[in-house]
Amino acid sequence: MPVSPQEHLASGLSSLRKAATLNIASQLVGFAALAFVVIALFSLVAALVAAPARPARLVEELLRPGVLAPLAVVLVLLLASAVLGLLATFAFLVPGVGRLAKWSGAFETPAKLVKWGYWSALILGALALLAGAAGFAPIIQAVMESARPLESRSFALQAVAGLLAALALAALAGIANLIGFAGLVMALFELSSQTKVDGFKVAAILLILGFALNFAALLPYAYWAGMLAGAMTLIGWIFARDAAGKALAAAAAPPPPPPPSAST
Repeated sequence: MPVSPQEHLASGLSSLRKAATLNIASQLVGFAALAFVVIALFSLVAALVAAPARPARLVEELLRPGVLAPLAVVLVLLLASAVLGLLATFAFLVPGVGRLAKWSGAFETPAKLVKWGYWSALILGALALLAGAAGFAPIIQAVMESARPLESRSFALQAVAGLLAALALAALAGIANLIGFAGLVMALFELSSQTKVDGFKVAAILLILGFALNFAALLPYAYWAGMLAGAMTLIGWIFARDAAGKALAAAAAPPPPPPPSAST
């Protein structure tokens, strides 16, 4: 049974709303991880200040439960945030924009950018992690086993080669992610134009600001930019979720009755 264009619109908007909801959850979990990082740092600094300094002191304090427990929570929260973000992108966002392309040809280019950009970023990012792990794995194994002397030159060359390969792949993954993000922004602006829901446009602007502030956070003494980027991104996804809900309600509403015919 053929699917009507209106069903494609409803399905695409529903997927977009779910993607926005998962991205909101991912951002909130990320903020929680940051809070536990602060707790761990305060615990570590307090322990180091209260005790006399010695070379092994830092390692000893890092192994204290008061520091290890928050760090373990941070790792779990970061993993949960990453999983939520991946689900939002690949389970709902990419298919959702694809369904919008079946509703209107105006979404064909954004759908292609989102699909190829985000999938390429995922594959290249995974390859970057593998390249980095392959470069440093022999060094870690040699140190852990202490079975043979470290051949510093060969190990250093392998580590540098792995690091360079990982950096190159990570840079390509960043470019691919930028392509996918451009497709997302185009889709949001087009949705604002097609559905007359201004929340999509506001969401697109806020997501652009958050994306740009992530680069500003790399500058010295601009640590505040990272927090502001997270806040902008969170608010942007909230607007996107609410706008998708409004557009869904409008799409499901019955058409208005025709105006009464003029009496002759």
